[in-house]
Amino acid sequence: MIPAPRKRWSPPWFGAEAKRALGVGVIVAALATGCGWPYWQAHPVAMAVTLAGCGGFAVVGALLATGRRTRTTGRLFLVASIAWALNWLASWNAGIGPVLSGYAQAGFYLAIGVGVLVYPSGRLEHRADRAWAVLAAVILASGPTALWVTSEPEWAAFSSRAIWPAPFVDRELFRDVLWLYGVLYVVLAVTFVVVLLLRLPRMGRLRRALVLPVSLAMGLVGVSAALTQRPLMEDSIGLDELLRVYTIQGAVGIVVPLALLASGLRVRIAELAVAGRMLRLTAPVSVRRVRDALREVLHDPTLELWFWAPTERVYVDPEGRPVALTGRDGPCPGGARWREEVRTAAGEPLAVVELGGSLRDHASRVEAALVAGGRALETAQLQATVQANLEQVRAAYERLVRAESRERERLVRDLHDGAQQRLLALGAMLATLAAVTGDPEVKERAHRCREELLAALAELRSLVREVRPALLAQDGLGPALEVVTERFGGRVRLDVTARRFALEIESTLFAVLCEALSYAVERARARQVSVRVRVVQRSLVAEVSDDGTRPDGDGADISGRIRALRGHVEIDGSVPGTTTVRVVLPCE
Repeated sequence: MIPAPRKRWSPPWFGAEAKRALGVGVIVAALATGCGWPYWQAHPVAMAVTLAGCGGFAVVGALLATGRRTRTTGRLFLVASIAWALNWLASWNAGIGPVLSGYAQAGFYLAIGVGVLVYPSGRLEHRADRAWAVLAAVILASGPTALWVTSEPEWAAFSSRAIWPAPFVDRELFRDVLWLYGVLYVVLAVTFVVVLLLRLPRMGRLRRALVLPVSLAMGLVGVSAALTQRPLMEDSIGLDELLRVYTIQGAVGIVVPLALLASGLRVRIAELAVAGRMLRLTAPVSVRRVRDALREVLHDPTLELWFWAPTERVYVDPEGRPVALTGRDGPCPGGARWREEVRTAAGEPLAVVELGGSLRDHASRVEAALVAGGRALETAQLQATVQANLEQVRAAYERLVRAESRERERLVRDLHDGAQQRLLALGAMLATLAAVTGDPEVKERAHRCREELLAALAELRSLVREVRPALLAQDGLGPALEVVTERFGGRVRLDVTARRFALEIESTLFAVLCEALSYAVERARARQVSVRVRVVQRSLVAEVSDDGTRPDGDGADISGRIRALRGHVEIDGSVPGTTTVRVVLPCE
Protein backbone atom coordinates (compact mmCIF):
# COMPACT_ATOMS: atom_id res chain seq x y z
CA MET A 1 0.00 0.00 0.00
CA ILE A 2 2.81 2.42 0.93
CA PRO A 3 6.01 2.35 -1.12
CA ALA A 4 9.44 1.99 0.43
CA PRO A 5 10.21 5.08 2.55
CA ARG A 6 12.02 7.80 0.68
CA LYS A 7 13.97 8.91 3.74
CA ARG A 8 15.35 7.09 6.76
CA TRP A 9 13.62 8.63 9.77
CA SER A 10 14.64 6.28 12.54
CA PRO A 11 17.52 3.87 13.06
CA PRO A 12 17.18 0.31 11.79
CA TRP A 13 17.88 -2.32 14.41
CA PHE A 14 18.52 -5.29 12.12
CA GLY A 15 20.15 -6.00 8.79
CA ALA A 16 23.29 -4.60 7.16
CA GLU A 17 23.34 -1.51 9.39
CA ALA A 18 23.42 -3.71 12.49
CA LYS A 19 26.35 -5.69 11.10
CA ARG A 20 28.28 -2.50 10.40
CA ALA A 21 27.48 -1.25 13.91
CA LEU A 22 28.86 -4.45 15.42
CA GLY A 23 32.01 -3.99 13.34
CA VAL A 24 32.43 -0.45 14.67
CA GLY A 25 31.94 -1.76 18.21
CA VAL A 26 34.69 -4.35 17.71
CA ILE A 27 37.08 -1.68 16.39
CA VAL A 28 36.45 0.65 19.35
CA ALA A 29 36.81 -2.28 21.78
CA ALA A 30 40.16 -3.12 20.16
CA LEU A 31 41.23 0.51 20.58
CA ALA A 32 40.27 0.38 24.26
CA THR A 33 42.24 -2.87 24.63
CA GLY A 34 45.38 -1.22 23.31
CA CYS A 35 44.95 1.96 25.36
CA GLY A 36 44.49 0.12 28.66
CA TRP A 37 46.68 -2.94 28.10
CA PRO A 38 49.09 -2.34 30.98
CA TYR A 39 46.18 -2.30 33.40
CA TRP A 40 44.11 -5.07 31.76
CA GLN A 41 46.81 -7.71 32.23
CA ALA A 42 46.20 -7.73 35.96
CA HIS A 43 42.52 -6.75 35.94
CA PRO A 44 40.54 -8.91 33.49
CA VAL A 45 37.16 -8.03 35.07
CA ALA A 46 37.80 -4.31 34.65
CA MET A 47 38.84 -5.04 31.07
CA ALA A 48 35.59 -6.92 30.32
CA VAL A 49 33.47 -4.13 31.82
CA THR A 50 35.32 -1.41 29.94
CA LEU A 51 35.30 -3.19 26.59
CA ALA A 52 31.57 -3.88 26.98
CA GLY A 53 30.96 -0.19 27.73
CA CYS A 54 33.09 1.12 24.84
CA GLY A 55 31.68 -1.43 22.43
CA GLY A 56 28.12 -0.79 23.60
CA PHE A 57 28.42 2.95 23.10
CA ALA A 58 29.97 2.43 19.66
CA VAL A 59 27.29 -0.06 18.50
CA VAL A 60 24.40 2.13 19.68
CA GLY A 61 26.07 5.23 18.25
CA ALA A 62 26.54 3.56 14.86
CA LEU A 63 22.90 2.45 14.80
CA LEU A 64 21.60 5.88 15.79
CA ALA A 65 23.87 7.56 13.24
CA THR A 66 21.92 5.87 10.42
CA GLY A 67 18.68 7.63 11.42
CA ARG A 68 17.85 11.08 10.13
CA ARG A 69 16.76 12.61 13.41
CA THR A 70 19.01 10.51 15.66
CA ARG A 71 22.13 11.07 13.55
CA THR A 72 23.56 13.75 15.86
CA THR A 73 23.10 11.60 18.96
CA GLY A 74 24.67 8.63 17.18
CA ARG A 75 27.76 10.57 16.15
CA LEU A 76 28.18 11.99 19.64
CA PHE A 77 27.95 8.49 21.12
CA LEU A 78 30.60 7.29 18.68
CA VAL A 79 32.82 10.16 19.83
CA ALA A 80 32.05 9.21 23.45
CA SER A 81 33.06 5.58 22.86
CA ILE A 82 36.37 6.59 21.31
CA ALA A 83 36.97 9.15 24.08
CA TRP A 84 36.42 6.53 26.77
CA ALA A 85 38.82 4.18 25.02
CA LEU A 86 41.47 6.94 24.88
CA ASN A 87 40.80 7.70 28.55
CA TRP A 88 42.66 4.45 29.37
CA LEU A 89 45.91 5.85 27.96
CA ALA A 90 46.47 6.86 31.58
CA SER A 91 47.34 3.22 32.32
CA TRP A 92 50.62 3.58 30.36
CA ASN A 93 51.74 6.13 32.94
CA ALA A 94 54.16 7.69 30.48
CA GLY A 95 54.36 10.05 27.50
CA ILE A 96 51.42 12.22 26.49
CA GLY A 97 48.89 9.57 27.53
CA PRO A 98 48.14 10.87 31.06
CA VAL A 99 47.43 14.40 29.76
CA LEU A 100 45.23 13.11 26.92
CA SER A 101 43.40 10.90 29.40
CA GLY A 102 41.98 13.89 31.27
CA TYR A 103 40.67 15.51 28.09
CA ALA A 104 39.29 12.17 26.85
CA GLN A 105 37.31 11.70 30.06
CA ALA A 106 35.91 15.24 29.77
CA GLY A 107 35.04 14.63 26.12
CA PHE A 108 33.24 11.41 27.04
CA TYR A 109 30.90 13.09 29.53
CA LEU A 110 30.34 16.12 27.29
CA ALA A 111 29.52 13.92 24.29
CA ILE A 112 27.02 11.66 26.06
CA GLY A 113 25.45 14.61 27.92
CA VAL A 114 24.82 16.61 24.76
CA GLY A 115 23.89 13.41 22.90
CA VAL A 116 21.10 12.70 25.38
CA LEU A 117 19.87 16.31 25.27
CA VAL A 118 19.50 16.25 21.48
CA TYR A 119 17.77 12.84 21.52
CA PRO A 120 15.55 12.14 19.63
CA SER A 121 14.92 15.42 17.79
CA GLY A 122 18.54 15.90 16.67
CA ARG A 123 18.94 19.42 18.10
CA LEU A 124 19.11 21.36 21.36
CA GLU A 125 15.51 22.57 21.45
CA HIS A 126 15.38 24.59 24.68
CA ARG A 127 17.40 27.44 26.10
CA ALA A 128 18.27 25.46 29.22
CA ASP A 129 19.73 22.66 27.05
CA ARG A 130 21.95 25.06 25.17
CA ALA A 131 23.04 26.84 28.34
CA TRP A 132 24.04 23.53 29.98
CA ALA A 133 25.97 22.44 26.87
CA VAL A 134 28.00 25.67 26.90
CA LEU A 135 28.60 25.45 30.66
CA ALA A 136 29.67 21.80 30.40
CA ALA A 137 32.05 22.53 27.53
CA VAL A 138 33.73 25.31 29.51
CA ILE A 139 34.05 23.36 32.78
CA LEU A 140 35.05 20.01 31.27
CA ALA A 141 37.64 21.56 28.95
CA SER A 142 39.19 23.92 31.48
CA GLY A 143 39.32 21.38 34.33
CA PRO A 144 42.10 19.12 32.99
CA THR A 145 44.01 22.17 31.74
CA ALA A 146 43.96 23.86 35.13
CA LEU A 147 45.09 20.64 36.80
CA TRP A 148 48.17 19.91 34.71
CA VAL A 149 49.40 23.51 34.45
CA THR A 150 49.52 23.84 38.26
CA SER A 151 50.93 20.46 39.32
CA GLU A 152 53.64 17.86 38.99
CA PRO A 153 52.64 14.49 37.45
CA GLU A 154 53.31 12.73 40.76
CA TRP A 155 50.62 14.89 42.42
CA ALA A 156 48.08 13.65 39.89
CA ALA A 157 48.88 9.90 40.34
CA PHE A 158 51.37 9.64 37.43
CA SER A 159 55.09 8.99 37.21
CA SER A 160 57.76 11.43 36.13
CA ARG A 161 57.92 9.70 32.72
CA ALA A 162 54.68 11.45 31.75
CA ILE A 163 54.90 14.50 29.48
CA TRP A 164 53.52 17.12 31.83
CA PRO A 165 54.02 20.80 30.82
CA ALA A 166 53.35 22.64 34.09
CA PRO A 167 54.27 26.35 33.90
CA PHE A 168 52.63 27.34 37.22
CA VAL A 169 53.57 24.60 39.69
CA ASP A 170 52.15 25.40 43.11
CA ARG A 171 50.85 22.73 45.48
CA GLU A 172 48.50 25.04 47.35
CA LEU A 173 47.12 26.42 44.09
CA PHE A 174 46.78 22.86 42.80
CA ARG A 175 44.75 21.88 45.88
CA ASP A 176 42.50 24.92 45.39
CA VAL A 177 41.97 23.97 41.76
CA LEU A 178 41.12 20.40 42.78
CA TRP A 179 38.57 21.62 45.32
CA LEU A 180 37.02 24.14 42.90
CA TYR A 181 36.57 21.64 40.11
CA GLY A 182 35.23 19.03 42.50
CA VAL A 183 32.46 21.48 43.37
CA LEU A 184 31.92 22.46 39.71
CA TYR A 185 31.55 18.84 38.66
CA VAL A 186 28.85 18.31 41.29
CA VAL A 187 27.09 21.51 40.15
CA LEU A 188 27.31 20.31 36.55
CA ALA A 189 25.76 16.94 37.45
CA VAL A 190 22.93 18.52 39.46
CA THR A 191 22.10 21.08 36.77
CA PHE A 192 22.08 18.31 34.18
CA VAL A 193 19.46 16.41 36.19
CA VAL A 194 17.42 19.62 36.51
CA VAL A 195 17.59 20.22 32.75
CA LEU A 196 16.39 16.67 32.11
CA LEU A 197 13.46 17.16 34.47
CA LEU A 198 12.52 20.47 32.84
CA ARG A 199 12.34 18.82 29.42
CA LEU A 200 9.84 16.11 30.34
CA PRO A 201 6.68 18.25 30.88
CA ARG A 202 7.20 19.89 27.47
CA MET A 203 7.11 16.57 25.63
CA GLY A 204 4.18 14.70 24.21
CA ARG A 205 3.14 11.33 25.54
CA LEU A 206 4.95 9.28 22.89
CA ARG A 207 8.17 11.24 23.10
CA ARG A 208 8.18 11.20 26.89
CA ALA A 209 7.90 7.40 26.86
CA LEU A 210 10.87 7.28 24.49
CA VAL A 211 13.10 9.77 26.31
CA LEU A 212 12.33 9.01 29.95
CA PRO A 213 14.40 5.78 30.29
CA VAL A 214 17.40 7.43 28.63
CA SER A 215 17.05 10.53 30.81
CA LEU A 216 16.90 8.43 33.98
CA ALA A 217 19.96 6.45 32.89
CA MET A 218 21.91 9.58 32.04
CA GLY A 219 20.88 11.21 35.33
CA LEU A 220 22.26 8.18 37.16
CA VAL A 221 25.52 8.41 35.19
CA GLY A 222 25.85 12.14 35.92
CA VAL A 223 25.31 11.76 39.65
CA SER A 224 27.60 8.73 39.78
CA ALA A 225 30.31 10.60 37.90
CA ALA A 226 30.11 13.54 40.31
CA LEU A 227 30.31 11.26 43.36
CA THR A 228 33.11 9.05 42.05
CA GLN A 229 35.04 12.02 40.71
CA ARG A 230 35.29 13.46 44.19
CA PRO A 231 38.11 11.11 45.38
CA LEU A 232 40.12 12.08 42.31
CA MET A 233 40.22 15.62 43.61
CA GLU A 234 42.85 14.62 46.18
CA ASP A 235 46.56 15.28 45.66
CA SER A 236 47.59 11.91 47.09
CA ILE A 237 45.64 9.43 44.93
CA GLY A 238 47.50 6.53 43.32
CA LEU A 239 47.29 5.32 39.74
CA ASP A 240 45.56 2.04 40.64
CA GLU A 241 42.92 3.91 42.61
CA LEU A 242 42.47 6.35 39.71
CA LEU A 243 41.96 3.53 37.21
CA ARG A 244 39.60 1.76 39.62
CA VAL A 245 37.41 4.88 39.60
CA TYR A 246 37.50 4.88 35.80
CA THR A 247 36.31 1.27 35.85
CA ILE A 248 33.38 2.14 38.11
CA GLN A 249 32.41 5.12 35.94
CA GLY A 250 32.58 2.97 32.81
CA ALA A 251 30.45 0.26 34.41
CA VAL A 252 27.77 2.80 35.37
CA GLY A 253 27.96 4.40 31.92
CA ILE A 254 26.84 1.13 30.29
CA VAL A 255 23.26 1.85 31.44
CA VAL A 256 22.97 4.64 28.82
CA PRO A 257 23.38 2.45 25.71
CA LEU A 258 21.28 -0.23 27.41
CA ALA A 259 18.51 2.35 27.98
CA LEU A 260 18.72 3.42 24.34
CA LEU A 261 18.48 -0.18 23.18
CA ALA A 262 15.50 -0.68 25.49
CA SER A 263 13.84 2.43 24.02
CA GLY A 264 14.48 1.14 20.52
CA LEU A 265 13.00 -2.23 21.42
CA ARG A 266 10.03 -0.49 22.99
CA VAL A 267 9.51 1.50 19.78
CA ARG A 268 9.50 -1.70 17.73
CA ILE A 269 7.05 -3.39 20.11
CA ALA A 270 4.86 -0.28 20.01
CA GLU A 271 4.88 -0.38 16.20
CA LEU A 272 3.71 -4.00 16.26
CA ALA A 273 1.02 -3.08 18.79
CA VAL A 274 -0.06 -0.16 16.58
CA ALA A 275 -0.50 -2.54 13.65
CA GLY A 276 -2.71 -4.88 15.69
CA ARG A 277 -4.82 -2.07 17.10
CA MET A 278 -5.32 -0.53 13.65
CA LEU A 279 -6.69 -3.82 12.36
CA ARG A 280 -9.12 -4.05 15.29
CA LEU A 281 -10.24 -0.41 15.36
CA THR A 282 -10.92 -0.10 11.62
CA ALA A 283 -13.39 -3.00 11.45
CA PRO A 284 -15.94 -2.45 9.98
CA VAL A 285 -14.27 0.10 7.73
CA SER A 286 -15.59 3.64 7.37
CA VAL A 287 -13.94 6.96 6.66
CA ARG A 288 -14.48 8.30 10.17
CA ARG A 289 -13.52 5.00 11.80
CA VAL A 290 -10.17 4.96 9.99
CA ARG A 291 -9.47 8.56 11.01
CA ASP A 292 -10.50 7.92 14.63
CA ALA A 293 -8.36 4.75 14.73
CA LEU A 294 -5.31 6.72 13.60
CA ARG A 295 -6.03 9.36 16.22
CA GLU A 296 -6.21 6.73 18.95
CA VAL A 297 -3.15 4.64 18.08
CA LEU A 298 -0.97 7.73 17.49
CA HIS A 299 -2.35 9.59 20.52
CA ASP A 300 -3.13 12.68 18.44
CA PRO A 301 -6.77 13.86 18.76
CA THR A 302 -6.06 16.67 16.26
CA LEU A 303 -5.08 14.29 13.43
CA GLU A 304 -6.81 15.05 10.13
CA LEU A 305 -7.27 12.70 7.19
CA TRP A 306 -8.13 13.63 3.60
CA PHE A 307 -8.70 11.17 0.76
CA TRP A 308 -7.90 11.55 -2.90
CA ALA A 309 -11.03 11.45 -5.11
CA PRO A 310 -9.76 10.27 -8.52
CA THR A 311 -12.88 11.31 -10.44
CA GLU A 312 -12.86 14.88 -9.16
CA ARG A 313 -9.03 14.90 -8.86
CA VAL A 314 -9.15 16.69 -5.52
CA TYR A 315 -8.68 15.74 -1.86
CA VAL A 316 -11.90 15.51 0.15
CA ASP A 317 -12.68 15.51 3.88
CA PRO A 318 -14.72 12.75 5.61
CA GLU A 319 -17.93 14.52 4.53
CA GLY A 320 -16.85 14.46 0.89
CA ARG A 321 -16.24 18.21 0.64
CA PRO A 322 -13.20 19.27 -1.45
CA VAL A 323 -10.20 20.73 0.41
CA ALA A 324 -7.28 22.70 -1.00
CA LEU A 325 -3.95 21.41 0.34
CA THR A 326 -1.00 23.73 -0.25
CA GLY A 327 1.54 21.12 0.88
CA ARG A 328 0.93 17.37 0.67
CA ASP A 329 4.14 16.17 2.31
CA GLY A 330 6.39 17.71 4.96
CA PRO A 331 5.84 20.61 7.38
CA CYS A 332 2.55 22.52 7.24
CA PRO A 333 2.51 26.31 6.88
CA GLY A 334 3.53 27.65 10.30
CA GLY A 335 5.65 24.59 11.19
CA ALA A 336 3.54 23.42 14.18
CA ARG A 337 2.17 20.43 12.23
CA TRP A 338 3.31 18.18 9.41
CA ARG A 339 1.73 16.11 6.67
CA GLU A 340 2.47 12.65 5.36
CA GLU A 341 1.29 11.72 1.86
CA VAL A 342 0.11 8.13 1.48
CA ARG A 343 0.19 6.39 -1.88
CA THR A 344 -0.99 3.04 -3.16
CA ALA A 345 1.37 0.25 -4.14
CA ALA A 346 1.03 1.48 -7.72
CA GLY A 347 2.18 4.96 -6.70
CA GLU A 348 -1.23 6.61 -7.05
CA PRO A 349 -2.36 9.22 -4.48
CA LEU A 350 -4.43 7.69 -1.70
CA ALA A 351 -4.64 10.08 1.25
CA VAL A 352 -2.90 12.83 3.19
CA VAL A 353 -2.53 12.65 6.97
CA GLU A 354 -1.91 15.82 8.98
CA LEU A 355 -0.38 15.28 12.43
CA GLY A 356 1.00 17.22 15.35
CA GLY A 357 4.60 18.34 15.01
CA SER A 358 5.71 16.14 17.92
CA LEU A 359 5.00 13.00 15.88
CA ARG A 360 7.87 13.86 13.55
CA ASP A 361 10.10 12.16 16.13
CA HIS A 362 7.99 9.00 15.78
CA ALA A 363 7.75 8.74 12.00
CA SER A 364 8.38 4.97 12.11
CA ARG A 365 5.33 4.55 14.33
CA VAL A 366 3.25 6.68 11.98
CA GLU A 367 4.45 4.60 9.03
CA ALA A 368 3.59 1.37 10.89
CA ALA A 369 0.06 2.63 11.53
CA LEU A 370 -0.41 3.64 7.90
CA VAL A 371 0.96 0.34 6.60
CA ALA A 372 -1.26 -1.66 8.98
CA GLY A 373 -4.28 0.41 7.94
CA GLY A 374 -3.47 0.14 4.23
CA ARG A 375 -6.45 -1.98 3.24
CA ALA A 376 -8.74 0.07 5.43
CA LEU A 377 -7.44 3.27 3.84
CA GLU A 378 -8.09 1.92 0.35
CA THR A 379 -11.63 0.88 1.30
CA ALA A 380 -12.23 4.21 3.00
CA GLN A 381 -11.01 5.97 -0.14
CA LEU A 382 -13.77 4.26 -2.13
CA GLN A 383 -16.30 5.43 0.43
CA ALA A 384 -14.86 8.95 0.38
CA THR A 385 -15.10 8.98 -3.42
CA VAL A 386 -18.74 7.95 -3.28
CA GLN A 387 -19.33 10.56 -0.59
CA ALA A 388 -17.65 13.17 -2.81
CA ASN A 389 -20.00 12.27 -5.67
CA LEU A 390 -22.98 12.53 -3.34
CA GLU A 391 -21.63 15.83 -2.08
CA GLN A 392 -21.55 17.15 -5.63
CA VAL A 393 -25.17 16.10 -6.13
CA ARG A 394 -26.10 17.65 -2.78
CA ALA A 395 -24.27 20.86 -3.64
CA ALA A 396 -26.08 21.03 -6.99
CA TYR A 397 -29.42 20.45 -5.23
CA GLU A 398 -28.53 23.10 -2.66
CA ARG A 399 -27.75 25.59 -5.44
CA LEU A 400 -31.08 24.68 -7.01
CA VAL A 401 -32.95 25.32 -3.74
CA ARG A 402 -31.18 28.64 -3.26
CA ALA A 403 -31.91 29.61 -6.85
CA GLU A 404 -35.55 28.60 -6.35
CA SER A 405 -35.77 30.81 -3.26
CA ARG A 406 -34.29 33.75 -5.14
CA GLU A 407 -36.66 33.12 -8.04
CA ARG A 408 -39.61 33.04 -5.65
CA GLU A 409 -38.51 36.39 -4.28
CA ARG A 410 -38.22 37.81 -7.78
CA LEU A 411 -41.63 36.43 -8.74
CA VAL A 412 -43.25 37.91 -5.63
CA ARG A 413 -41.60 41.24 -6.30
CA ASP A 414 -42.67 41.23 -9.97
CA LEU A 415 -46.24 40.26 -9.11
CA HIS A 416 -46.45 42.94 -6.43
CA ASP A 417 -44.76 45.72 -8.33
CA GLY A 418 -46.02 44.74 -11.81
CA ALA A 419 -49.20 42.74 -12.24
CA GLN A 420 -50.94 43.84 -9.01
CA GLN A 421 -50.24 47.51 -9.64
CA ARG A 422 -51.52 47.23 -13.22
CA LEU A 423 -54.69 45.47 -12.10
CA LEU A 424 -55.29 48.08 -9.41
CA ALA A 425 -54.83 50.85 -11.97
CA LEU A 426 -57.21 49.08 -14.38
CA GLY A 427 -59.79 48.72 -11.59
CA ALA A 428 -59.54 52.44 -10.85
CA MET A 429 -60.04 53.22 -14.55
CA LEU A 430 -63.17 51.01 -14.70
CA ALA A 431 -64.55 52.73 -11.59
CA THR A 432 -63.99 56.12 -13.22
CA LEU A 433 -65.63 54.91 -16.45
CA ALA A 434 -68.71 53.71 -14.54
CA ALA A 435 -68.93 57.03 -12.73
CA VAL A 436 -68.70 59.33 -15.80
CA THR A 437 -70.69 57.37 -18.38
CA GLY A 438 -74.37 58.05 -18.88
CA ASP A 439 -75.06 54.82 -20.71
CA PRO A 440 -76.66 52.30 -18.31
CA GLU A 441 -75.40 49.32 -20.32
CA VAL A 442 -71.82 50.64 -20.30
CA LYS A 443 -72.08 51.35 -16.56
CA GLU A 444 -73.33 47.82 -15.91
CA ARG A 445 -70.56 46.23 -17.96
CA ALA A 446 -67.93 48.42 -16.26
CA HIS A 447 -69.18 47.26 -12.82
CA ARG A 448 -69.06 43.61 -13.90
CA CYS A 449 -65.55 43.99 -15.33
CA ARG A 450 -64.37 45.64 -12.11
CA GLU A 451 -65.84 42.86 -9.96
CA GLU A 452 -64.08 40.21 -12.10
CA LEU A 453 -60.91 42.24 -11.93
CA LEU A 454 -61.06 42.46 -8.11
CA ALA A 455 -61.67 38.69 -7.91
CA ALA A 456 -58.61 38.06 -10.09
CA LEU A 457 -56.60 40.47 -7.95
CA ALA A 458 -57.66 38.58 -4.80
CA GLU A 459 -56.56 35.29 -6.36
CA LEU A 460 -53.27 36.86 -7.39
CA ARG A 461 -52.70 38.14 -3.84
CA SER A 462 -53.44 34.67 -2.49
CA LEU A 463 -50.92 33.22 -4.91
CA VAL A 464 -48.33 35.75 -3.75
CA ARG A 465 -48.95 34.82 -0.13
CA GLU A 466 -48.50 31.14 -0.97
CA VAL A 467 -45.27 31.79 -2.85
CA ARG A 468 -43.83 33.79 0.05
CA PRO A 469 -46.02 35.35 2.72
CA ALA A 470 -45.26 38.97 3.44
CA LEU A 471 -45.09 38.23 7.16
CA LEU A 472 -42.38 35.62 6.54
CA ALA A 473 -40.26 38.19 4.74
CA GLN A 474 -40.94 40.95 7.24
CA ASP A 475 -41.21 39.26 10.65
CA GLY A 476 -39.92 35.71 10.24
CA LEU A 477 -41.18 32.16 10.87
CA GLY A 478 -43.25 32.75 14.01
CA PRO A 479 -45.73 35.37 12.72
CA ALA A 480 -46.01 33.61 9.34
CA LEU A 481 -46.88 30.28 11.01
CA GLU A 482 -49.44 32.01 13.26
CA VAL A 483 -51.38 33.07 10.17
CA VAL A 484 -51.22 29.53 8.75
CA THR A 485 -52.45 27.90 11.98
CA GLU A 486 -55.48 30.19 12.26
CA ARG A 487 -57.43 27.96 9.87
CA PHE A 488 -56.80 24.94 12.12
CA GLY A 489 -58.51 26.52 15.10
CA GLY A 490 -57.01 25.85 18.51
CA ARG A 491 -55.51 22.50 17.65
CA VAL A 492 -51.99 23.88 17.03
CA ARG A 493 -49.59 25.22 19.68
CA LEU A 494 -46.61 27.25 18.50
CA ASP A 495 -43.23 27.76 20.20
CA VAL A 496 -41.02 29.42 17.59
CA THR A 497 -37.76 31.31 18.10
CA ALA A 498 -37.78 34.98 17.09
CA ARG A 499 -34.31 34.70 15.53
CA ARG A 500 -34.01 35.35 11.79
CA PHE A 501 -32.23 33.06 9.36
CA ALA A 502 -31.07 33.00 5.76
CA LEU A 503 -33.67 33.40 3.02
CA GLU A 504 -33.46 29.83 1.74
CA ILE A 505 -33.61 28.36 5.27
CA GLU A 506 -36.74 30.31 6.26
CA SER A 507 -38.49 29.63 2.94
CA THR A 508 -37.71 25.90 2.94
CA LEU A 509 -38.54 25.36 6.61
CA PHE A 510 -41.79 27.33 6.29
CA ALA A 511 -42.90 25.18 3.34
CA VAL A 512 -41.93 21.96 5.13
CA LEU A 513 -43.73 22.92 8.35
CA CYS A 514 -46.87 23.91 6.43
CA GLU A 515 -46.81 20.54 4.65
CA ALA A 516 -46.26 18.67 7.94
CA LEU A 517 -49.12 20.59 9.62
CA SER A 518 -51.51 19.93 6.75
CA TYR A 519 -50.64 16.25 6.79
CA ALA A 520 -51.09 15.98 10.58
CA VAL A 521 -54.48 17.73 10.63
CA GLU A 522 -56.07 16.69 7.34
CA ARG A 523 -54.70 13.16 6.79
CA ALA A 524 -53.62 11.92 10.23
CA ARG A 525 -56.70 13.62 11.79
CA ALA A 526 -54.72 14.86 14.78
CA ARG A 527 -56.63 16.66 17.55
CA GLN A 528 -53.55 18.30 19.08
CA VAL A 529 -50.45 19.46 17.21
CA SER A 530 -47.37 21.05 18.75
CA VAL A 531 -44.82 22.99 16.68
CA ARG A 532 -41.50 23.90 18.29
CA VAL A 533 -38.64 25.69 16.52
CA ARG A 534 -35.40 26.40 18.40
CA VAL A 535 -31.65 26.77 17.92
CA VAL A 536 -29.50 23.97 19.39
CA GLN A 537 -25.78 24.74 19.20
CA ARG A 538 -25.23 25.45 15.48
CA SER A 539 -28.41 23.81 14.18
CA LEU A 540 -32.00 24.94 13.70
CA VAL A 541 -34.29 22.21 15.08
CA ALA A 542 -38.02 22.14 14.23
CA GLU A 543 -40.38 19.54 15.74
CA VAL A 544 -44.00 18.84 14.77
CA SER A 545 -45.69 16.47 17.27
CA ASP A 546 -49.28 15.23 16.88
CA ASP A 547 -51.62 12.57 18.25
CA GLY A 548 -52.94 11.46 14.88
CA THR A 549 -52.87 8.04 13.25
CA ARG A 550 -50.65 7.54 10.24
CA PRO A 551 -51.06 4.74 7.68
CA ASP A 552 -48.03 2.45 7.38
CA GLY A 553 -45.51 3.77 4.92
CA ASP A 554 -47.40 7.04 4.49
CA GLY A 555 -45.91 10.42 5.31
CA ALA A 556 -44.98 13.80 3.98
CA ASP A 557 -42.12 13.65 1.50
CA ILE A 558 -40.09 16.54 2.87
CA SER A 559 -36.61 15.06 3.31
CA GLY A 560 -35.30 15.95 -0.16
CA ARG A 561 -35.53 19.70 0.32
CA ILE A 562 -34.03 19.44 3.80
CA ARG A 563 -31.09 17.30 2.65
CA ALA A 564 -30.42 19.86 -0.06
CA LEU A 565 -29.55 22.32 2.72
CA ARG A 566 -27.36 19.69 4.50
CA GLY A 567 -30.03 18.91 7.04
CA HIS A 568 -31.95 15.75 7.89
CA VAL A 569 -35.45 14.62 8.86
CA GLU A 570 -36.36 12.14 11.59
CA ILE A 571 -39.82 10.63 12.20
CA ASP A 572 -40.19 9.27 15.73
CA GLY A 573 -43.20 7.15 16.68
CA SER A 574 -41.67 5.43 19.69
CA VAL A 575 -44.14 7.03 22.12
CA PRO A 576 -47.56 5.37 21.72
CA GLY A 577 -50.18 7.74 20.34
CA THR A 578 -47.67 10.42 19.39
CA THR A 579 -45.70 11.02 16.21
CA THR A 580 -42.90 13.59 16.02
CA VAL A 581 -41.38 14.88 12.82
CA ARG A 582 -37.99 16.44 13.60
CA VAL A 583 -36.23 18.64 11.06
CA VAL A 584 -32.58 19.66 11.67
CA LEU A 585 -30.89 22.31 9.52
CA PRO A 586 -27.42 23.85 9.93
CA CYS A 587 -27.90 27.56 10.55
CA GLU A 588 -24.28 28.81 10.73
